[in-house]
Amino acid sequence: MAAAKQQAPAQQPLDFEPLLPAPDISFWQELSRRKLDVWRLDFSQVPIAAYFEASQASGVPAKCFLHSESFEAQAKPPPPGAATVSGELLNFNTEEEFRAFLGDAAARTASLTEATQKLREDILSGEALRDPSRLQRLFLCSFANLKKYHFSYLMTLPVLRPAGAGWRRFQAPCSVEAAGLTQDALADLARSLREEPRLAGAGACLLQRSGEAWSVEPLAELQTPRVTAVGEEELFVAFVDPSSGEDVPGWPLQNLLLVLAKHRPGRHKILAFRDPQLSSTGGYSGTGAATGQLRSRVFFYETSSELADAALAEPIKAECLRARWSKIATTDLTRFMDSTKIAANAVDLNVKLMKWRVLPQLEPEKMQDLRVLLLGSGTLGCGVARALMGWGCRKMTFVDSGKVSFSNPVRQSLFTHRDAAEGRPKALAAREAVEAVLPDAEAKDVQMDIPMPGHPHQSADALRASVTQLQDLVRSHDVVCMLTDSRESRWLPSLLVAAAQLEESAESARPPPLGLTVALGFDSFLVSRQSYMGSPSACYFCNDVTAPADSLAFRTLDQQCTVTRPGLSGLATSAAVELLAALTQHGLGFRAPGAGPAESPLGSTPHQIRGYLADFRLAPADTEPFSRCICCSEKVLQRYKDEGMAFVEKVIADSSILEEISGLADMKAALREDEVETFDDFSLDDEDE
Repeated sequence: MAAAKQQAPAQQPLDFEPLLPAPDISFWQELSRRKLDVWRLDFSQVPIAAYFEASQASGVPAKCFLHSESFEAQAKPPPPGAATVSGELLNFNTEEEFRAFLGDAAARTASLTEATQKLREDILSGEALRDPSRLQRLFLCSFANLKKYHFSYLMTLPVLRPAGAGWRRFQAPCSVEAAGLTQDALADLARSLREEPRLAGAGACLLQRSGEAWSVEPLAELQTPRVTAVGEEELFVAFVDPSSGEDVPGWPLQNLLLVLAKHRPGRHKILAFRDPQLSSTGGYSGTGAATGQLRSRVFFYETSSELADAALAEPIKAECLRARWSKIATTDLTRFMDSTKIAANAVDLNVKLMKWRVLPQLEPEKMQDLRVLLLGSGTLGCGVARALMGWGCRKMTFVDSGKVSFSNPVRQSLFTHRDAAEGRPKALAAREAVEAVLPDAEAKDVQMDIPMPGHPHQSADALRASVTQLQDLVRSHDVVCMLTDSRESRWLPSLLVAAAQLEESAESARPPPLGLTVALGFDSFLVSRQSYMGSPSACYFCNDVTAPADSLAFRTLDQQCTVTRPGLSGLATSAAVELLAALTQHGLGFRAPGAGPAESPLGSTPHQIRGYLADFRLAPADTEPFSRCICCSEKVLQRYKDEGMAFVEKVIADSSILEEISGLADMKAALREDEVETFDDFSLDDEDE
């Protein structure tokens, strides 16, 4: 004979409606910021504050609200009439840790030990009577996936209650009118919860009858002789009730019943207040206004000190601790965020991770705030821009007069075949490519020819306009990168950077720019930084013994193309940007010396780096300015200061004057005579032998 089919036991109705977590977008945004900038890999519990409000409509779940200000040490008061909830946040570093916590009931119970112990102490000491908000404590667990902006979480508001059935109701719930309360009494209670500072955020108070009127008193008055003498019919214990169930009070009532059982056991009439919008005139603007019905309910509970002592016994018994964790929820913040902001945060995250794991003293904002001028938008310009974006640098200006050719995209990483097919200007195409990769970039493009010594091809007016434009560009940036493909095109920018170092601070509203040069050979490269505000180093031209001349005319095919090993430019531009990053982290900034032990968290700050791909070698070096340099020597800079534009026009027309002005011509003449004498002497000696 088949066994009789057993019926499942009927589900017991909820005796208290639990609070559901309701974090808004600003809460997760602030959690993200603190995770990145403050906590990093520290997952210690963090104090937070929340609040819940009286229910204002039937069928609306009871909610516990969290927002950006929940993390503040001195949290602002909750909205008028709401009840404060304090507690802790435990944010896990990995999804695996979070999931392990979810699957370990013992771990979840243990995590509540501190919260429930504090709750127990506040009830025993009577502190919870003086500050009823101490009865509402939450524990929120979360995992923040900051790459995808997904936040998983669950929450509990632990309560202590007698084992078994809990507190006994000695009478069925009823309406406030049936319990003898008037609408005027509730209106006065609503006003007091909204306006009286002594009740702000408390969430519970007393409603005492005095003659025909009702007065609102703090819960702490419960132990005073005046209230102790009041009979059961003359006193209501009111609490802000987030529940919308007609005969089901909200979850926070349980700890309130426990404190009543401990300090005033017996029968209590509990007013579950759900009419926060009642005005002082008795008008009601919330749900139910059309019928004039009040939504607040009265519950009748009997409490005993024996049950309270059992629930508060130490150690706390598992059967007396009730957690009722919420369901695991996930918030996808990308639905509420602009894609540009998401991309920007993702870029910054990559940099901040270095600070978390390796370099806690790193200050990436010093690098990210730089305004960088890229003179040349070809192989080197594209490479430097890419490396700058990796650091989160967004402010860059591309300067170039050329257009993208078909040979460019394979070596110049910001360009595509389409750019070449359309013959697009390099500066414009580079700027748009940066914006496509980093949407919040503040990139600009300038299409111009840089005036060059020995290239008298522009009209006088066009030359002056170009020089003035370049001067303005140099002054408005923090770093000037010389990345052009000819030697002479670097002379004027290097001169302007060197001259800017000598300007009086009173004349300049901002520090002068740093000059940074990158140059390529077939299998070697050079990265060099110029003198900066009294910290001397050689410029790009300090090793030259001839003035720059026209190197672009009469070039054969092999001379018209950059002949260099394909991987070299990436090494050179990366070294340049990393040197710049190291300088920003040095205590002296761009004035950092080249010699001596590394004082930057990112390592040494040499004046110059030479790279040799043939034997995969880097050679950092300290340099000194050349006293007869055709660009940064004192005589050349003085002539530029005295003559200004006229001096530049002369050099553009005839670059050989630089050798005369700098003294290089005299030095070369003297060296020739010495060399001839030495050679003659050597030859005679050799013949004698």
